[in-house]
Amino acid sequence: MSDPLHVPALHCPIPRPARPHADLVDKEVFAWMTRFGLVTGAAERERLAGVRIGWLTGAAHADGLLQPTVLAARLTAWLTAFDDRYADSVDIAARGLPTARLVLRLRAVMEDPEALPAPADPYGASLRDLFLRLPDWAGPEQILRVRTSMTEYFMSALCQVTYSLTGHRPAFEEYVRLRRYTGICHIVFTLVDVARGFTLPEREWAGPAVRALNTAAADVIDYANDVLGSRKEHTHADDVVHSLPLVLARQYDCSYAEGLRHAADVHDEAVRSFMTLAASVREDAGPELLRYLSGLEAWITAHFDWYQVTDRYRSHAAQVRWA
Repeated sequence: MSDPLHVPALHCPIPRPARPHADLVDKEVFAWMTRFGLVTGAAERERLAGVRIGWLTGAAHADGLLQPTVLAARLTAWLTAFDDRYADSVDIAARGLPTARLVLRLRAVMEDPEALPAPADPYGASLRDLFLRLPDWAGPEQILRVRTSMTEYFMSALCQVTYSLTGHRPAFEEYVRLRRYTGICHIVFTLVDVARGFTLPEREWAGPAVRALNTAAADVIDYANDVLGSRKEHTHADDVVHSLPLVLARQYDCSYAEGLRHAADVHDEAVRSFMTLAASVREDAGPELLRYLSGLEAWITAHFDWYQVTDRYRSHAAQVRWA
């Protein structure tokens, strides 16, 4: 075996808040995924327990209300499970037409969860449960944000599946456009105010400041995922896997290790861009926007720290090591 790769250190100077209910949220999410059959078998349950995807959202909403935070964490877990099973699967049988047909069914579930009978498949049934519970905590405009962002995610996931099936390798600019939606950040951001018990006014949600903040925060998280997640991605069985180090290695005609270093530089520049933008927005922001911005910062730090507690990437430690 060749020498292992080393994950570069990443720049993240945003302060970390206390996270009082991250572990509790993680337990609630694990039980919910098990109940709906998103995880089956002892081995899969053990793997999922180590992933701690509920911890991530619980940490991101450290100052949020417990029950809407649990709901937000279930959505994050659902998206992660769907992404692993369909959008990023190495199983050819799980791609293409099966994914497209499932997406159509899921879109109908989101549109009117009460009108349809309970779906038989675990993804449809669990998504229906989520959208039936959303009105307990979210208003119509907030629910519309979730539905719209998930539709965008499904579109981008199908693009990713098509790229893999056809062997298409996106260049950097195209990759960035795709990653901003396959990375699910734009979906989880829709519940930042819901989990904290307030409503960001629609005029601000749809305004240029929040759109720019959402994009900048998503870039930071997605690039960090591609660098810190290189433990897993470097050994991915699909040689068309979409990760920033691989895209940059192709663009610069260099090794994966050099591409990984380039990706760390891209991440650090994205952090600086986000912080500059956040400082500018704070100058004129009202109380709701300030709370929302704080929520985005909490998502960035929670995602960064999640890599210290999750087992999702540790199985590849022989190939990739921390710097």
